[in-house]
Amino acid sequence: MRQFRQFGLKTKKLLDLNEFIHHKSSLYSYHLDHIYLVKRYSLLMASKLHLEVDPRKFEYIALAHDLFKERSLNPRKVSVQWRGHNIPQDTNRYVRMNLDILSQFLLDEYFNTDIQLHPLASAIFLIKELGVADPEILYPIMFHSCPIFPVYTTLNSVIRDMVDIVMLADKMSSNHLRINMREVAVRVDLDQIVFGSSGKEFNYTLGLLIARLISQGSSKETQSALMTEHYYNRLKEVNPLIANKCHIQKLGESKKWPKRNSQVLKLS
Repeated sequence: MRQFRQFGLKTKKLLDLNEFIHHKSSLYSYHLDHIYLVKRYSLLMASKLHLEVDPRKFEYIALAHDLFKERSLNPRKVSVQWRGHNIPQDTNRYVRMNLDILSQFLLDEYFNTDIQLHPLASAIFLIKELGVADPEILYPIMFHSCPIFPVYTTLNSVIRDMVDIVMLADKMSSNHLRINMREVAVRVDLDQIVFGSSGKEFNYTLGLLIARLISQGSSKETQSALMTEHYYNRLKEVNPLIANKCHIQKLGESKKWPKRNSQVLKLS
């Protein structure tokens, strides 16, 4: 298992909770490597962007963002008990029963969008069961699959930066593990796009758009399309040579890429 700094009981509790929820899954090892890489990618990009945020927040976000990934849950049950906490098993039901919490973040009308249920369930759980109230932790978790544009634009610049970093880190981690651990075909090597083959580049704005295109896929859902357009416009501001239209087909067909060490693992 990858190593996490344990900066107090809350982090230890999240590590234990990840084990409780996911240890029976055939993808448990993949899950642990994924959250570890999300942390490492987040910290590296925050450092490169000179973002003044407590790095332990990115560690907490990484540990919490996929707690309720549906593949490890038992939808035949409403919840299970763990150390006095209700662990939801049906994320759809759990989110719908807690729309009052989402309304505090202006998200109660968006739970059926490409934001997905498991990020919302994770944030709701942190609020209800662990007393987390920090928006710098909660928004990046809720938005790691698909930020909601009308809400995203109301956030302060630090939280928006954290959302962007975690969204990209999540896709970079999954992409790297698909290439190097699961050995499945993917459209791009996202680590190489962002950091270059030598690790000396930092194509952050391009990475954000490609991560969003991967996440959106063929979806035409409104909020997903709005966020893709947002990242496209950001890239166009710094690179006027990009195509007028951007969609996932521009990335080419999926193929198996050669294995290569991640830039963040080189720094381990």
